[in-house]
Order: sequence, then C-alpha cells, then structure tokens
Amino acid sequence: MDWKQIPKYIVVGIPFIILLTFIVYPVISVVIRGLSSESGTEFLAVVTSPITQKTFSFTIIQALISTIITIVVGLPGAFLIARIDFRGRWLVRAAIVVPFVLPPIAVVVGFIQVFGPYGFFDSFFMLITGSNSSIINLAYGVSGILLAHVFYNIPLVILMVSSSLERLNPDLEESADILGASKMQKFRHVFLPHIKTSIMASGMLVFLFCFMSFPIVLALGNRGTMTMEVQIWNAFRNFDYGEASTLVLVQIIITMALALSYVRLTTNTQRNSGETRAIRRVRIGQLTPKERISSVLYLILLIILIAGPILSLGRASIYDPTTSSFTTRGFENLFVMGQGGGLIPLLNSLYYGGLATLLAIILGLPLAYAQRSKEKSLPSLSSLMTLLPLGISSITVAYGLMLMIAVPLGFSSNPWVIIIIAQTIIGLPFTVRAIEIALQNIDQHLLDQAEVLGASRLQKLFYVELPLLAPGILVGGVFAFAMAIGEMSATLFIALPQNITLSVLIYQLLGVRKFVEAGAAALILVVFCFFAFLIIEHMSTENTGGML
Repeated sequence: MDWKQIPKYIVVGIPFIILLTFIVYPVISVVIRGLSSESGTEFLAVVTSPITQKTFSFTIIQALISTIITIVVGLPGAFLIARIDFRGRWLVRAAIVVPFVLPPIAVVVGFIQVFGPYGFFDSFFMLITGSNSSIINLAYGVSGILLAHVFYNIPLVILMVSSSLERLNPDLEESADILGASKMQKFRHVFLPHIKTSIMASGMLVFLFCFMSFPIVLALGNRGTMTMEVQIWNAFRNFDYGEASTLVLVQIIITMALALSYVRLTTNTQRNSGETRAIRRVRIGQLTPKERISSVLYLILLIILIAGPILSLGRASIYDPTTSSFTTRGFENLFVMGQGGGLIPLLNSLYYGGLATLLAIILGLPLAYAQRSKEKSLPSLSSLMTLLPLGISSITVAYGLMLMIAVPLGFSSNPWVIIIIAQTIIGLPFTVRAIEIALQNIDQHLLDQAEVLGASRLQKLFYVELPLLAPGILVGGVFAFAMAIGEMSATLFIALPQNITLSVLIYQLLGVRKFVEAGAAALILVVFCFFAFLIIEHMSTENTGGML
C-alpha cells in the first residue's frame, strides 16, 4: 500500500461519507421503515390502488408532454442562437438562461400575473369582448403546469443543442451545399445526426425535472393534477409511511435510471465530440423574407413566454388584484418581523443560502477531482453520488434528515442545521459540474512545468490549480446560492415558523391570497437570482450549455 496516497483517499472519502450519511442512510431508512411498518399501507396495495395508478399516469404523461413541447419550442431557438448573427444576439442568449436560475415558486407568481384570472392575457380578451368577468385562465391546472415547465426547462434544450451545433464541422455543410442538398435534406442528413445526442440528453433532463416537479404542481395544480411528488408529500403529512415509502422506491428506480442513462450518454458524447469551431453564421438580412418573419415571430413568442412572467413580477409587487389597486404594502411587508412578515424569512434565506454555498464548494471540489480521476471506477462512483440529489425526492430527503438526524441529535425543535444540509445537497450537483468543467480546461502543460520546477502536490494545488479553478468555483458557488435561496420543497417540510425562508413565505402568502405581498417577496428573490445569473454569465469560461 502506498502510504503517500492516504491523504488523497481521506480528502476524497470525506464527501462520500457525508453524502452517505445525509442522503443514502436517511432515504434507505425511510423506505425500510415505511415498508416494514404495520400501520402503513402494504406495497402491492399502494402500487395497484386507483389513486396511485392515476397519479403515476399523470406524472408520466405531463412530464412527457412537457418534454416534447419544450424540445419543439426550443429547437428553433437553438438554431437561431447558433446559426444566425443578429444585433442583440448576446442579449437574447443571456435572457434565455435566466429562467434556469429562478426559484420555481417565483415563477408561479409571474405565471399567475400573465396567464391567470385577470392577468395580462385575460385582461386583453376581456377588453376585446367587453366582458367584466374573467374569460381565460391558463395559469392553473394542466395548462399552467405545462406552460411553467416549458418556461423553466427551455434553456436546457436551447443551450445544450446550440452548444452541439457550434461543434459541427463546417466542411460537412459545405459538402451538402456543393451536392445541391435542400435545407430540409441538410437538416435531416447533416444537422439532425449531429445534434440528436444533445436532443436526447436535454430531453432526459427535462423529463427528469418535470417528473420531480413539486412547487409548480403544488401551487398551480389541483386534485386532478397530482403528481407522485405531491402524493409523497401528502402521504408523509398523513403519516402513511407505507404509501410514502412505496412511492419513493418507485420514484427512485425511475429517476436513477434516467440519471444514469444521462451520465452514460453525455460521457460518450464528451469522448467523441470535437472542439467548438468557427461555425457558419448568416446575418438575419441574408435570410429570405419568410425566414425573417418566422424568426421575428419566434422571438416574440419566446419573449412572451420567458420575459412576460419575469417582468410581470414588477406589477405583481405593487398591484393587488383583490382590490384592483396599486399599493406599496408588499414591500412594506418585507420589513415586518412578525408572523407573515418578510424580514426574518429574507434573513433566513441569505444566511442559510450562504452557508449552504460554502459547504457545496467544500464538498464539490474533491468530488470534481474524483470525477476526473484515473482511478478505476472512482469517476463513476463520484458521478453517481453527485447525481443522487437529482434522482431522489427532496421531500423524502427532508423527512429522512428529520427522522434519522434531527430527532436523535436534538435539532427537531430548531432544525436550521437540517435546512442548510438539505439546501447544500440540492445545489451540490451544479457546483460539482461547474468545477469539473473548469478542471477539465486546465492546461496539463502548466502542471507538468510546475512539477519539473520541483513543486510539491500541495504547492501545485494552491499556487497553480486553485487560481485556475477560481472562475469555475465562483460559478459553482453562485449556482449553489441561487438553488439554495430558491429551494422550497425540503424547507417547507422541515421548517418551523422561525425557520421559514422567502420561498416558503411566498407559498404561504399565495395560499391566503395575499398576492401583492407574495409578488414583492418573489421580486426580491428574482433580483438575487438575476445578479447570480450575471456573475455566472460573466465568469463562465465555457458557454452555459456546456455546464449542464
């Protein structure tokens, strides 16, 4: 045994032990406890019950439809960003990324303003028809869930596919032109074979996120639109641990299969993909009139879908639909310390988010190194451990942490530590991915030169590698912070009144129809996340599509 390797194994082993302690152990304990509980519903009874079958069918169908719509809407955007040179292209690309860093509950507030009763769309049709009552409501039910999912996930498709298009060899397109191929033939025989892997990869991620969606479905859905995540939430709240554990087990099998398929697909793609090339772009003036009109109409549609709900938060923070009047009550509520006030939740969000970000960076660094390791099976193990938070219900993790960690250690009366752990777990995959990309871009010659000059391993780490990794670490930290302050699912389950965050407060305010207070809190969250996005966009040395 090489004793010099022991420190390396310890550093890499600590994150694995922490993840095993705070994810694997609590979740397995919850599943075993529920399946062996005499008071719980039996496994077969849960799986075969009409409610579960209806819930499972709806979960799969809505995730599949959301994925198909997102891909169909996102593909033109990918070609527009990658292939057409127009004024403001960078601004459009930047705006497309914004939804991905927004808290889902803030998105809900924006969608209610745009697509809900007496929202912008409804008011427009009321004005046309002269009606005094609401005509159209797209914010609630199936339509609201699908629209919100498309809004939230369209950056994945556009950025991942456009990133793939930028690696297309221009010679292939030129050869097709020489041979007289039509635009449709070029798409079928040149573009589609090249981007089909990125379409599949982005589709897997979109399906996974829609399958696991909780805040959007909880806030915009109804009894007929219950997903597995919401049913798990209800089962835990009703103390039916047998039903909850059965659903968790089924959900984990599906989500982990998707996550592992995604890792395998992207790993093979990275091995076979080339570098980004000087791709052929055409100016928008070189397009045919039909193509220009189509591009403009598409951009308008994209602006309505993406910018509409975000910009409408400004109106939501000062306009009270219950009294049809403008007010500053929402912002005043942010400085109130009592029940329903926003000051304590705001401070909690910043405090918990800051600590969760620090922990995510500390854990993410060794995990990113492990994914780039040449040791047999270590990269695969690290990828699996990192992906666990994406494949396991946040509600399940939260319940497991409370049951197996908080109660035995005496944190149940003030579970702020458990909230920070949960938020760290949720942001960790994005932190590891950002650092891994930065690590991949380090020039090996620099490390070799440092070694030739006699630098020790620690000297190389602190004087060469970490300075080069700084942009990736910052991007990963900002991603973790944005995820932490916007997290609602686990915090809603764990938090006591003194521990609630802005995201939980927004959900509570919407529940009691305090729309203007919810709008102001959502606007503050979006402002924080928007500044986080600006840092990500500025510091990332890769395009954001490569980070996903």
